[in-house]
Amino acid sequence: MSWSAVRGQELAVNLLRRAVATDRVAHAYLFAGPPGVGKRLAALELARSLNCVSPVGGEACGHCVSCRKLAADPPVHPDFTLVEPDGRFIKTDQMRAVQSEVYARPTEGRVRMVVIDGAERMNAESGNLLLKVLEEPPAHACFVLLTTNLAGVLPTIVSRCQIVHFSPVRPEEIAAILQQRAGIEPGRARLVATLSGGSVSRALEMAASPEVEERRDRACDFLLRLGQMNDAALLEQAEALEKEKDLLDARLDMLTLWLRDALLVAQGADERLVVNSDRLADVRRLADRYGGVSLLGMLEAVAGARGLLLRSANTRLVLDVLMLRLHRAALG
Repeated sequence: MSWSAVRGQELAVNLLRRAVATDRVAHAYLFAGPPGVGKRLAALELARSLNCVSPVGGEACGHCVSCRKLAADPPVHPDFTLVEPDGRFIKTDQMRAVQSEVYARPTEGRVRMVVIDGAERMNAESGNLLLKVLEEPPAHACFVLLTTNLAGVLPTIVSRCQIVHFSPVRPEEIAAILQQRAGIEPGRARLVATLSGGSVSRALEMAASPEVEERRDRACDFLLRLGQMNDAALLEQAEALEKEKDLLDARLDMLTLWLRDALLVAQGADERLVVNSDRLADVRRLADRYGGVSLLGMLEAVAGARGLLLRSANTRLVLDVLMLRLHRAALG
């Protein structure tokens, strides 16, 4: 493993590697960004770079005992501590243990590294225990806090950390990772990458699941039948979506993707832009059946429903209205 393993995060990686190379590493970092974009991987690489026996230009050698111990899964280095939520929260006892460990001198490396994954899930008491350490940190310690919700971290903790932002990974980068690690063909890799929301870990999970293809088939079939469905069938569809709330975002993603592809084709765009490139025949059928105006109206209906769902509106009512709006747009 090396910094190159943290894909799609050039700004964050360059900042951290330069800090190691120039011996200007902060006592506490806060890595903020969506899940599955490389935050923990970057924290592990920072630990390796700081404790490597012979680093070069901020890069760990990858071969010394320290590097090998930190490359294990889970890491087995005595100067590395990983804290994760115990249940819903990071508890007081966990932070007391960190307090007792972090002031001890490193036993094998130069730096005692503490990684707290889920910093937004510290309660007030555990957060205050961490704050006491951050106010007077030992010179030999480095803290890395990871969060998917920067606003959920105690402001007093944020103020004592250097924030490093991690962005969603570009779809083309994720597609390349999927082809390399999962061995899937380029068309499907591109589809999964687009649906992953910029998360490498989510993309890898989706690539290993046959449910992605099933959701894609169901979404296409629904859209092709939409114009012939009556009100009862539409409301049955809304009921079916509500029963699978955990998959609702994924199903709306798939509808959006089909409609987006069909709209591109209907407007005469280059078909190389189509995500469902292995299903061009179906994309063209949708484009021919509904045309640009109807497809745009359908996309607006899905986007409107998603906005309402984000505001915690009545899910069933939103889905009922969505189905009726989709049908109306399909009929032109």
